Amino acid sequence: MNTKAIIAIILILLIVTFTMQNTEVVTIKLLTFDISMSLVLVILGCFLLGLLSGVLLSYRKRSKNKIEKV
Repeated sequence: MNTKAIIAIILILLIVTFTMQNTEVVTIKLLTFDISMSLVLVILGCFLLGLLSGVLLSYRKRSKNKIEKV
């Protein structure tokens, strides 16, 4: 396995461990909305949003570099 795969596995294990230890219900307030949900869902949702943002920005940068090279 390469270094990136090992780091990814360690990161996933840390996130799973952290979320399993934080299972209480929390209230999220955004403007006029109040949503009660498990803290695990909030943590995983934020992680997935960050992951998706990073992938999209990386894809955009790669696409931009390909256009400039042509």
